[in-house]
Amino acid sequence: MMIKLKRLTNHKFYSTSFTSKGSVNWPEILGKRGPLLPAHHIAYSYIKEGKPIRAVDVNRVLSFADIKITQSRLDKILSTSALELSNLDCNTIKSDYFLQNIGTVRSKIQVPGVYIWTHLATGHKYVGSSSALARRLIGYFNGTHKSTGKLIPLIKSEGVGAFKLQVIPLIDSYTVNEELSLEQYFLLHAEFNLNTLKVVNNFSGVRAKPLYMYTKDLSELIYSSCIQEDFIFKLRIHHSNISKSLKTGELYLGKYVFTDKPIAGVKEIKMSITDINTMLDKDRTELQVFNGRKVVLIASPGLGLKGGDNNDKKEFDSISDTIAYLNTIAPSNKTTLCRYIESGKPYHGYICSWKGETRRLVDKSISVSITHVPTDVTKVFPSFRKAALYFAPEIITTGQTLKVFAENGKLFKDEYKITLS
Repeated sequence: MMIKLKRLTNHKFYSTSFTSKGSVNWPEILGKRGPLLPAHHIAYSYIKEGKPIRAVDVNRVLSFADIKITQSRLDKILSTSALELSNLDCNTIKSDYFLQNIGTVRSKIQVPGVYIWTHLATGHKYVGSSSALARRLIGYFNGTHKSTGKLIPLIKSEGVGAFKLQVIPLIDSYTVNEELSLEQYFLLHAEFNLNTLKVVNNFSGVRAKPLYMYTKDLSELIYSSCIQEDFIFKLRIHHSNISKSLKTGELYLGKYVFTDKPIAGVKEIKMSITDINTMLDKDRTELQVFNGRKVVLIASPGLGLKGGDNNDKKEFDSISDTIAYLNTIAPSNKTTLCRYIESGKPYHGYICSWKGETRRLVDKSISVSITHVPTDVTKVFPSFRKAALYFAPEIITTGQTLKVFAENGKLFKDEYKITLS
């Protein structure tokens, strides 16, 4: 094995694949095709331009993660010598030079940095980074990384000897996430064509999941981020609300819906985090006022009541107080109570209404239509519950779930249109 030091040189630029109309011929990203995340749009535009990359360009791409690097620091890193390892084999990671400069997975001090694999036969390159280079690089040599993307399957089929490896350890004046900034710098060069992603994705768990918040009619994009934690910590939205919306399409605050995929052609509202928070706070206040409205319960004629009589009438100062009482009769919740208030149907033997808006018993059944969009076949059911049973046993769902899809207009299972009449 031969190891030598080599100074990094300037990179040549060339554009990615574009169609005859000039639009990007998007590669497959994480197994999906279609519109990319905003950060990827920015990254591909830099690759297309082929201009020298500056720190401000790197910072713009990584703005979603609040990661920054100064131009002076970037210049200093790029002007230092990088380790270049060639004639690679299984003994490379056991060599004194590797151990002295990179260490082992059990080293007390883990060296952060960036690494570049170059395929000797084609010249194709891959760049990666890690806050613990030893663990990451040893995984390549031992074949313990999952066979994803382009690089690892190539290494497993041809062996590490088919590559040379450059390593840029970051030790002097290192700051947290600096390796991500440096990796992003290289990703904005077209020669790194073994990378399927053009934006660093060294984020674990919830941070790696993109999220979009639209108006309930899906006509406007309010906010999006590559990191779901931004919604939790910047917009103060509880993760359970996000999960419900993603799973069933349930509206957040009665006005917004979350998706994990971008919707093409939707107008993007340009609002700052401060403005969005102001808007959401107003919506939350209005919802609290709604929840604080007085509720009237009137015993439904002909329905026997547990703990009451048919002439019973009760008034509560809020929907929470109402639920507390109804729970003494049978399990109850706010969402269901509001639905019965709007429909006028009896709930646990009571006709429920907002004070001043007394409802009568509804004796006419609703009509729920299910249209199978691909075949344009429509079936009609007298209730959401019976509509839900239509899908059994192949699809297990509930009437409440179908009601949510009817309200927001989204297709259930991407092929059924639910309407209410």
